This record gives sequence, structure tokens and C-alpha cells, in this order.
Amino acid sequence: MRMSGAERVAILDIDIHHGNGTQQIFYERPDVLTVSVHADPDRFPVFFSGYADEFGSGAGEGFNVNLPLEHGSDDAAFVDAIAAGMRKVEDFGPDVLLIALGLDAYRGDPLSVFEVTTNGFRQAAETIGAFNEPIAILQEGGYPCPELGENLVAFLDAIDG
Repeated sequence: MRMSGAERVAILDIDIHHGNGTQQIFYERPDVLTVSVHADPDRFPVFFSGYADEFGSGAGEGFNVNLPLEHGSDDAAFVDAIAAGMRKVEDFGPDVLLIALGLDAYRGDPLSVFEVTTNGFRQAAETIGAFNEPIAILQEGGYPCPELGENLVAFLDAIDG
């Protein structure tokens, strides 16, 4: 990213699993904002991080945002959390946004504890796609279920407007 001229980077991780590795790597850095939308860590692995009161430390304090959701969260809750995360991204003003896209929030995914539909992924992408800087997408989660490809296509189609 730095070689491309990006000075400030935001990472938005949308997945039922907390982005604990990403959080750990950037927890003390003020040039990288990490935002994770995931299942409540009191009831879903990883149980040791992903809590809303983890804000970063040292120079990175305030640059880590966790938005845990309750089991059974639907499209509205999922998209609202992503919108809240995107407000943090906009306030941070990054040169580029990385999306760590987990499709395991889908209601039919064997690991999911959410009730997100294909339309929920479409709405999430529309919310993210309003961002006016470059966006890179890394597809991370999503386990064998017949709708995996459909959910990815819905997200990719919608993020481009």
C-alpha cells in the first residue's frame, strides 16, 4: 500500500469471526484504522478479543473499532453495523479501504449465527460502495453452502454501483 502512495489505510472486516489477527497487528498504529463487524465474542469464538471496549493502545488508541452483533442478527442489524463502521472510515479519511469479506454471515452457512440474506450482502456492498476512495476486497470467509457464489456475486455487483 505504501508503495502505491497510500499513507492511511482502513480495514473493514465483515465476518462472523472477529478480525483478531488484523487487530493485533495494527493495535498500536495510528495510520491504519481497523473496523470489525462480527459475532459477539461472549458467545462465539474467538472469545479473547473483539469486544467493543478494545480501542487500540498507545499511538493507536482510537484506531480500532469492534462492532459485535448478537446471534440471530438480520440484514438490518448487519447493514446498520456496517454503516456505523463506514462512518468511522469516513471520519478517518483513508487513502484506500480494504474489505476483509466474510460471507459466513449468511443464514445458510454452516458456521453462521446470523440471519443475513443475499439481499443483506447486496445492501452492505451498496453502503460500502458509496466510499469515494479506492476499495480492495479480500474474500476470506464463507463455508460450503449452495448460495456462496450467489452471495459473492450480489456483493460484487452492488459495490460497483
